[in-house]
Amino acid sequence: MRFPGVWYQVHSETARRFAVLRPSQQKGLALWVYGAILAGSATQTAVVASLLVWWKLDAIRQYLREWLYDGKDKAAACMTEVDVQLCFAPLMRWVMSLWKGEQLALAVDATLKQDCVTALVVSVLYRGTAIPVAWCILPANKKGPWLEPLLTLLRYLAPAVPPGMTVLVLSDRGLWSPRLWQGIRGLGWHPLMRVQGEATFQPQGGTRLAARFLAPGPGYAWVGQGVAFCPPKARAGTLLVVWGHDQAEPWLVLTDLPPDNAGVSWYGLRVWVELGFRALKGVGWRWEHTRRTDPDRVARHWLVLAVATLWVLAEGTRAEDAEVRGVLPARLLHPPPLLPPRPRRLSIFRRGLAWAQYHLRSSHLWRRLWLVPELWPEPAPHLVITYHAPPCLKAAAI
Repeated sequence: MRFPGVWYQVHSETARRFAVLRPSQQKGLALWVYGAILAGSATQTAVVASLLVWWKLDAIRQYLREWLYDGKDKAAACMTEVDVQLCFAPLMRWVMSLWKGEQLALAVDATLKQDCVTALVVSVLYRGTAIPVAWCILPANKKGPWLEPLLTLLRYLAPAVPPGMTVLVLSDRGLWSPRLWQGIRGLGWHPLMRVQGEATFQPQGGTRLAARFLAPGPGYAWVGQGVAFCPPKARAGTLLVVWGHDQAEPWLVLTDLPPDNAGVSWYGLRVWVELGFRALKGVGWRWEHTRRTDPDRVARHWLVLAVATLWVLAEGTRAEDAEVRGVLPARLLHPPPLLPPRPRRLSIFRRGLAWAQYHLRSSHLWRRLWLVPELWPEPAPHLVITYHAPPCLKAAAI
């Protein structure tokens, strides 16, 4: 069965990026991604419907299902199956090949699919959304380790990140752990980890107190080095206490960056991972509407979601950059310089999906795509920031 020429371009690109997969697995991935973008949904029913022009219903449905199966579960049982873990580094290399910047923000977080499965995900934060680049699927509502799977995911990605790049790894307070802290630093990256509101902190040259009291109230921030928590869990680092005007309580964020290099507002990037999960779910690929519950099959389906998201965001980047510059996207052939964050009337995901669908239907793909991250956010203009200087440094300055 012959497909339109544009499908062969999708297949060629996915095969080039995922050389670790067998040719039949590369073809299956290309079919899933092509159908998902064309349908605007990654549910099996939607993808099958988008491919019916070229395949018979039962044939394409069975082909797509078996791509997700373990080898022993296929109609012709075999020993081959898609090993998703082998795809994390190639996927990250794909992102990095499009990346036009020297800084990278990653987020580690979890998302649920009803009460069926939990996805532990490492995502690249990008222009108000996120690109999943590594994940582990676990049964939901069951006790089990999260820390070791997250550390394993980060180790899979590390070889694909260019040396010398500044990498932040953001996590919410539910994932705080000394082992995660050490694991991130061991990769040469920088943790930016929110800690519990009742945490204590001893600034250099000062006495220990509740960290939240370092900022006197809304509109203030405090940054300084010291020791968080009490022994034996004590952890040296830089604490950022940020209490914005619209916050009910302050953020307490611990990092290993020096105070002068730690942006007070950088932790705000973490909200993008929630918007990225929305793109995977209701407003995008509709992952929560799939009936798949087997963790291994769900993990393979996430590879489709990740590749489709990357492709769509790259298309959306070129279209958005062209609009900002007042030119047609077809005439913008080179990536622009980094820009500060700006409000969007239309998400880059929505914009990119519209353009990607147009290109698939018109049998013409953009050859030149890129990912240009926005500059990391600056503090709000009315935020009063205090940088702690230990008494010994003050005396030396005098």
